[in-house]
Amino acid sequence: MSKTSRYEWRDQQASLHERMKGFLQNPGNEQLEAVLAEMRAYADAAKSGHIDIPQSWTSYG
Repeated sequence: MSKTSRYEWRDQQASLHERMKGFLQNPGNEQLEAVLAEMRAYADAAKSGHIDIPQSWTSYG
């Protein structure tokens, strides 16, 4: 996985986490649908090979 691909993956993960945090702070159908749409788009991209997912990573939380 290239450095650029790793950064793109990291940015997609950060975006998804922010969307989920928004839903948890303000639960509602609109926020839920936004989270699900982003998760589906991520899953579709992963299945089709349009994004690389690292085999392992280090989380600094």
